[in-house]
Amino acid sequence: MADALLTLAAVVGVLGLMLFVAVRLGAAQPLVVTSGSMRPTYETGDLVISRRVDAGALAVGDVATLQDARGRLITHRVVSVAPAGGDALDGTVSVHMKGDANDVADPQPYVASHALVPVVTVPGVGPLVATVQRPSVAVPALVALAALVAIAFVPSGHRETPLPTSAATDP
Repeated sequence: MADALLTLAAVVGVLGLMLFVAVRLGAAQPLVVTSGSMRPTYETGDLVISRRVDAGALAVGDVATLQDARGRLITHRVVSVAPAGGDALDGTVSVHMKGDANDVADPQPYVASHALVPVVTVPGVGPLVATVQRPSVAVPALVALAALVAIAFVPSGHRETPLPTSAATDP
């Protein structure tokens, strides 16, 4: 049982490290669903790992995360994409979106050159991720982890006794 728990902890640790590196490199962005506007696709508290794409690559029916005029990230389904006007070479598009659980489309279009699109969803772990990211939790957890790693390298104090070897004798 202990070996299974240790293996599980190692797998979670490796996946967490991979996600950390992907976020730092800009290849992924973890997002926590905070409303029910995308039910049943996403529930409140789900963790959505997204990747960055050119907004011009969005198509009707895609789920995307875009920034609204107030700076909030909104994840809804794309209902239309059109050039935003102005300099067509910069890739900026005007995107209309609607939450799956909403009766009407969002009131204002989102104007963007890049968007986030979901790659992986982990149901229900969003609040845990949000809690772990707080410095008041992350710092003590890292200190405890460092202590556990240090303890693992401390010698136990007892030595294993080698098995006795039998001497060959001639009768």
